[in-house]
Amino acid sequence: MKKHISAPGANVAVHVLTCLFVSIIVTTYAQNQLTQNVVGTNGQTTATTTSLLSSKGGNISLGGPQFSYIEYDKTTSFKPAVVNGTHGIQISFTGQGTLNGINVTDNGKAFVTNIQGTLHTVAHGVLVSGLGGNAGTVDHIDQAIGHYGADGKVRDTGIILNTRATGNLAFLGNLVGIYKDESYKDGIITMTWFWK
Repeated sequence: MKKHISAPGANVAVHVLTCLFVSIIVTTYAQNQLTQNVVGTNGQTTATTTSLLSSKGGNISLGGPQFSYIEYDKTTSFKPAVVNGTHGIQISFTGQGTLNGINVTDNGKAFVTNIQGTLHTVAHGVLVSGLGGNAGTVDHIDQAIGHYGADGKVRDTGIILNTRATGNLAFLGNLVGIYKDESYKDGIITMTWFWK
């Protein structure tokens, strides 16, 4: 949904999701250990607390996405920029796609930095569907991590947070998206999967 100069490959997507999974496991383990230690220190029984945390923390599931979306983008400008003292490139983009059977356009800006060979992107865009009575809009904020491949293409993996949705796009209001994109000579292709 957001565009920037990069696009994620399967390896990056797997890496990001693996890191997320590991952080969930580590956080859950640390919380279980902390609770067990506190309860043990206070002289209370740990069986109930431990089983409650284990049963809740061990069954986290995203389930299947509600739907997916493919968008085709073009960058319309690149210019050097400094945000909060960080040097990078500001990119404007415009895109189009079909979302749940609805034709949409996407316009926005992204700020891209390169930190030790890893691209970090923050973007803001607005999806718009049609004109007239039931036209819809969706403001979205995106964050991504990407890299340049050996083939010169940029690949990113990121998340999309929908902050406001109206009209025939209101169904996007409480969804989060995970996306990957890949740059080509003539534009960027982005694939997004949405969950509630």
